[in-house]
Amino acid sequence: MKNLFSDKSGFSPSQLKIADFIERYPEEMLFMTEQEIADRLGTSIATVSRFWRAVGYENAKAFKLKLRETSDKTPAVKLEKTISEMDASSLPVKMLEQAVHHLQETSKKTDPDDLEQAARLMASARRVYVYAPGPSLSLGELLSYRLSRFGMSIRLMAGSGHELLESLAHLEQDDVVLIFSFTRMLPETEVILDCVSRVRNAAIMITDREDFRYGTPAQLSFFVSRGDMGEFHSMVTPLLLVEQLILSIGMLNKEQVLKKLDDLGKLRTRYADKLPRGKA
Repeated sequence: MKNLFSDKSGFSPSQLKIADFIERYPEEMLFMTEQEIADRLGTSIATVSRFWRAVGYENAKAFKLKLRETSDKTPAVKLEKTISEMDASSLPVKMLEQAVHHLQETSKKTDPDDLEQAARLMASARRVYVYAPGPSLSLGELLSYRLSRFGMSIRLMAGSGHELLESLAHLEQDDVVLIFSFTRMLPETEVILDCVSRVRNAAIMITDREDFRYGTPAQLSFFVSRGDMGEFHSMVTPLLLVEQLILSIGMLNKEQVLKKLDDLGKLRTRYADKLPRGKA
């Protein structure tokens, strides 16, 4: 984001360095603390703190809010950027290469022990609440569909607004909340995490932002690589992680799961004439 600062004539050398960094890496800067910016640029936190007032803002939070308003990309812009880098003949290969890259990056940062612990927490929970807003809704529905077949109690939470509170009002200590948090921290996610900290139940987060994995009440957090900010985001890796969770839970409760699936098979046979499955 070039020329973010219209007039730099009065800037000190340190302020010029900060301004240059922000113009070069605006999206990265949005998620950095003042201390991290100072460390990155080899300056003091006091210098960084004074910079915001020098450019007309009360503090870093106010500057970031304005920057976010001007830098947020619409889904159309993200898709256009991705498509512009491909042509029809290269699309299948490009997408496969990107998927492999995302899977490799995700695999490096996924601890099998954490995956097993997450499966144990969910398998032993009174109820699993799933927060899957926006494009992650399909993942939440898949998880709910599969785990309900295992005999587990799963509740999909409202994606936005005060209806979310209808689920949170019933949250208990022996419940587990699974949260999908992609791209940015939604106010709804913040509310859920606040409730989790008060109820003191377990929470599991699946996110494409590594910085979201720290400093929250979530007991376990998993990073999934989905693509750079400002580009079309793939759902390949979160889907794989969800399927790994489903299979891990199934392996933990193998006998119970097989019995439930057997019962389902018997019901299908009993009512095949009245409720045919069709070709789907």
